[in-house]
Amino acid sequence: MIIRQQKNYLTSQFLSKISADGTLNIESLIVLTCAIFIASVGLNVNSTATIIGAMLISPLMGPLLAIGTGLALYDVTLLRKGTISLLAEIIISLAASTIYFHFSPLTYASQEIIARTSPTIWDVMIAFFGGVAGIIGARKKEANNIVPGVAIATALMPPACTIGYSIAAGNLKYFLGSSYLFLINCVFIILTAFLGVKIMKWLSYSTKQSKLFFLRKPTFKEFAIILVVIILIIPSILSANQMVNKTLVDQNVQNLVVNELGNVNLIKENVDTQGKIINLTVSGNKINAKKIQVAKANLTKYDLKGYSLNIVQVAQVNPNAENQLDRQVNNIINQRQHEQEQADEKRQQEQEKRNQEIRKLSSAISSVTAVSDNKNKQITLIELKKPLSKKRKNALVRQIKDKYPNINLVEFVQENIKN
Repeated sequence: MIIRQQKNYLTSQFLSKISADGTLNIESLIVLTCAIFIASVGLNVNSTATIIGAMLISPLMGPLLAIGTGLALYDVTLLRKGTISLLAEIIISLAASTIYFHFSPLTYASQEIIARTSPTIWDVMIAFFGGVAGIIGARKKEANNIVPGVAIATALMPPACTIGYSIAAGNLKYFLGSSYLFLINCVFIILTAFLGVKIMKWLSYSTKQSKLFFLRKPTFKEFAIILVVIILIIPSILSANQMVNKTLVDQNVQNLVVNELGNVNLIKENVDTQGKIINLTVSGNKINAKKIQVAKANLTKYDLKGYSLNIVQVAQVNPNAENQLDRQVNNIINQRQHEQEQADEKRQQEQEKRNQEIRKLSSAISSVTAVSDNKNKQITLIELKKPLSKKRKNALVRQIKDKYPNINLVEFVQENIKN
């Protein structure tokens, strides 16, 4: 009789690897900091390749797998290691990305940043299946490309950097969206690691009498986890529904333009799905009023019932007219610059004249300088040849402010005496 030995899926090598990857150390923190700055630059300049490079070297997956494994095995030590590492890495990620975006001269939100601010149910699915692949990849002894692939798919690094951008820019909407995406990724990677280790444990020690842990009645803690997961998924489903609806409406509007308005160029499309208003800016052949009325009457035909249609027609500009328009715009800009330079020169002359008049108020005044601070306050600095009494200084300040009310502050400094 042949006795088949039960395969052990929870090997000591697997658990040691999970523990090592989830342990906080200086090497992983340095790599994380480098990855954060690389990802921040990629988001800032809208470079997908740079962002992928940052995700490849990111060590954020390790602590998440350690937390999921620790929860599944009730291993407090492993759970504590993973939690401490994750919290430390999140703090460093937010600090580094916030510092970068605070000092970056590129302050606009690129498409790569905006893409991380509206999570949908598809992001939940990516995180879930990525977590499955991650825990399987961690179990393999040989070198493999599963974990780096999961790091790219689940995209832990970009939303963390987007949170930093949101903090630096003071954008609450982006902050909430990117934080939600980061939370989704973390929770579902932990969840799939938890489920994966539970299944591996059952496969390693199962008998005929045993039951799958997910076929028995859930405990209170497991019920609470399921409830939290459902609550977490709901906003992503609503967001996905809005995105799908907007995409369908945009496609219907495109069909409406092609089929109803004829040979025109769609310059700008603005669809307000809440107010049910479609604003189109078109150029090309002039659209007569009858064609516009027909298009409005056929909105229902394109599943746009209840929408109102507004069309703005722009005359098609030929190349010669376009060049002439560019010259006119440049002339206006140059004229305004010239006027600004003249105004600055006139203001400088007036300030110089005023400084000379202030200097004549007292023989103790060596020089007068007019400056403006960052709040456009007018400040006059008076350099003295010799010390003046407080009474005399106050009298001078009153004289100056009575004569020049626009001066906000008068400061006195002592002239340096050279030996």
